[in-house]
Amino acid sequence: MKSLVRSEQARLWWLLAGVAAMFAFSMGTHPFIPSMEPRFGEVIREMLARGEYLIPIKNGVPYVEYPPLYYWLSLAGHFAGLPETAAIRLPAALAFLGWIAWLARLQRTVRPDWRIYWLPLIGAALPGVLYHFFVAQSDSVLILGTLIGLTGYWRLRQGLERGERFGFPWELWLGVTLATMAKGPVGLMVTLPVIALDILTEPVAASEGSWCRAIWRRAGQTAWVRGLALVLLLNTPWYIAVGLREGWDLVRAMVVYQNVTRFLVGFDHIQPWWYYGKTIWYDMLPAAFALPFALVMGWRRRRDRLWRLPLLWLLWTMLFFSLSASKQGKYILTAAPAMAFLALLALETLCSTRWWTRLRVAAQVWAVLLLAGFAVTAVFILPRYSSEIGGIGGLRQIRAIVNEHPGRVVSYAWPRAGELYVLGAPMPHVRSARQLYRWLHEGKLQPGDYLLVLSRHLPKQGQPPGPTTLSPAPAYPYFQRIISVDFNGQLDLYRVLPAAKGMPMPKTPEPPPHHWWERFDTD
Repeated sequence: MKSLVRSEQARLWWLLAGVAAMFAFSMGTHPFIPSMEPRFGEVIREMLARGEYLIPIKNGVPYVEYPPLYYWLSLAGHFAGLPETAAIRLPAALAFLGWIAWLARLQRTVRPDWRIYWLPLIGAALPGVLYHFFVAQSDSVLILGTLIGLTGYWRLRQGLERGERFGFPWELWLGVTLATMAKGPVGLMVTLPVIALDILTEPVAASEGSWCRAIWRRAGQTAWVRGLALVLLLNTPWYIAVGLREGWDLVRAMVVYQNVTRFLVGFDHIQPWWYYGKTIWYDMLPAAFALPFALVMGWRRRRDRLWRLPLLWLLWTMLFFSLSASKQGKYILTAAPAMAFLALLALETLCSTRWWTRLRVAAQVWAVLLLAGFAVTAVFILPRYSSEIGGIGGLRQIRAIVNEHPGRVVSYAWPRAGELYVLGAPMPHVRSARQLYRWLHEGKLQPGDYLLVLSRHLPKQGQPPGPTTLSPAPAYPYFQRIISVDFNGQLDLYRVLPAAKGMPMPKTPEPPPHHWWERFDTD
C-alpha cells in the first residue's frame, strides 16, 4: 500500500514538474499574445517608467480594469531579474502550479479512495484552463483563489460532520481574499453564494432543531463575520489610499463601473444569455461530455454534499456570468474544478468497474497527450512564429516607418494595448471625427504627424455614419495612407500632409457622449 501511495505521489510530482518546465522554457521565448498580455506588459512598463507602484497606469492614466495584485506580482518577477515577457507571465504560471496542487488537496478531501493524480491531471488538461493559465491575466489568480476558498469550505464541513474541532477556517477565507484581491468584488460573488446555497440546501437533521436555527449555526461555523473582516482588512486599505491620493472617482470607476455598470450594461464582449452553453463544450473538453449525466445524477443525489456542492458551484457560476451582459469564456473557468470532479464522479457511478477503468485510462491518456502537445507547441513551435502572433509583425512595420520618418503618432479612438506596447506610450488620441478636424485647425495635429485608424471606424458605403465613425475619411490631399496591417482587424496608418493646414472644417457626425469614467483607462 505504501509503495502504491508513493507511486501516485510521484505521478503528481511529475505532473507539477512537467508543467513547471513547460512554463520555465516558454515564458520568455515569444512576444505578448494579444489581446490580454500587452495590457499587462504596457502597465508594468509605464509603472516602472514613472516609479508608480500604487496604481496601475496605462497610456498615462490610471488603469481600472483590475486590482493591483497581479501587477505587483509581475513587478516582483521583474525585480528578481526576469525578462519582461517572463515577469508578466510568472504569476499565472505560479497560479497554475498552485491550482494543480489544490486539485489534489480537494480530491484527498472528498475522494481519498481515488488515485491522487486523477483530478489534477484531468483538471490541468482542460483546454480553456490550460490556455488561460498560459497567458498573463488576473483571472488565473481568481481561479486559484476560488478553488482554495471552496476547498477550505468543503474541508470544514466534512471535518465538522466527523466531529473534528475547528478554529478559524483560514483556508476558506484566505482563498476568498485571494480571489477578491485578484478581481475585486467578483471574487466574493463566485465563492460566497456557493457556500450560502450549500448551507441553505443541506438537509436539516432532527437533532439540529428548527430550520432557521440550523442555518444560523452552520453559517456561524464558517466564522463569516471574522472572515469578511479579513477580506476587508486586506483589500480596503488599497482603495482608501487610492481615493485619498487620486480622488474617489477613481475608486468609483474601479468598484461601480467595473463591477456593476459593465455587468448590467456590457460595453464590450456582448453575448447572448446562452453563450456559456456553447463555450463550455470546448473550454472544458472532454469533461463537459459528462455534464448532462452529472446534472441529472447530481440533482437526484442533492442530499449528498459529494454531489450537491460541485453541482451548486458549477450552476451558480454559469448563472451568475450568464446574467452579465458582458461575457467571455474564461469567466466560468472558476467552476472548472467542479466540472472535472463531476465528470469523474458521473462516469464512475454510471459505468461498471470494467468500463470505468477503460474510460478513466482513456481520459488520462487524452490529458497526457494534450499536455505534451501543448508543451511542444509552447516551447518549440510558438517562438518560430513569434512575428505573426496576433499581428505583432504589422505593428513592427508601422514602428519602422515612424522611426525612418519621425512624427507624432495620434490614435483615432483610445489606442489598444498592443499599439501602445509596440509604438510607445503615452499616445495622444482623439475620440471623434469632430475632435480630429478641430485638432487640425488648432495646430495640435501637424503635417508630418501620423494617424492610426481601425477600419471599423471608417465610413461604410450605404451606411449612415455613427458617433464613432471617422467621417469624412482621411483622404488626399490632406492625408496619405502609408500602410494597412492586420492587428486584430485592419489598422491603417495615415500621414498628415502639408495641405491639411488649410483644410476647411468639414461636417462631422455628432460625437459620442462623454462618460465620467473615460478619465481613466477602462479598455
